[in-house]
Amino acid sequence: MAWTQSSSIAPMDEPRPDIDAWAEAHGFTPSTDQIGGTTQLLDLGMIDTTDAAYRGEVDGHEAVLAEFSLGSPDWSEAFGGWGVDSTGFTVFLLFVDAARWERITVHPSRFSDHEWARRLLHSERRVHTTSAQMDERYRIVGSRHISAEQLAAAFTPELTAWWVAQEPDVLLDIEDHGEEGGFLTVARMGMGIGDDALTTLQGQAARLLAAFFPA
Repeated sequence: MAWTQSSSIAPMDEPRPDIDAWAEAHGFTPSTDQIGGTTQLLDLGMIDTTDAAYRGEVDGHEAVLAEFSLGSPDWSEAFGGWGVDSTGFTVFLLFVDAARWERITVHPSRFSDHEWARRLLHSERRVHTTSAQMDERYRIVGSRHISAEQLAAAFTPELTAWWVAQEPDVLLDIEDHGEEGGFLTVARMGMGIGDDALTTLQGQAARLLAAFFPA
């Protein structure tokens, strides 16, 4: 699966701002967590690596802050290269009770390959909101058992207006793992995004936590 590179992605071979200082200042401590496979976004690559991870909290929920790389085959393999194209993400992974959602993903429509959506749509369905802008910019796929009322309560006009105003794109996954618990992933493309962007992403994670898991 090939991802379209964008200017928001920090090249993997260039120095990136260290997130240690931000993590320490916001109560996150270094962790050995490997987050690959926990939600759809984190299970898209043939090769994935958790490049850095920190444990902390977001609005009272245990969370992992991570820089995460997805690798997929590219054309260089045919010419003796490693054959893998990597894309980086900065991720807040929150531990939640996701049973009422089972699984839902909100990923940008501009991604060049929708293999993840095709795979999900065998057992799940495309979700549409009341916002034409939201539906054009993002592809939402959810479990078929989620009621229209539950979706409408989460994807309010206020939430979708907020979502389409965010730059760069904000990705969301919710996935229930049964007895193992559930996860909420809020992510943006790029690693080494800097302190201000980390603070923004933390706020976005809190905003989406409140929308999908209201107290």
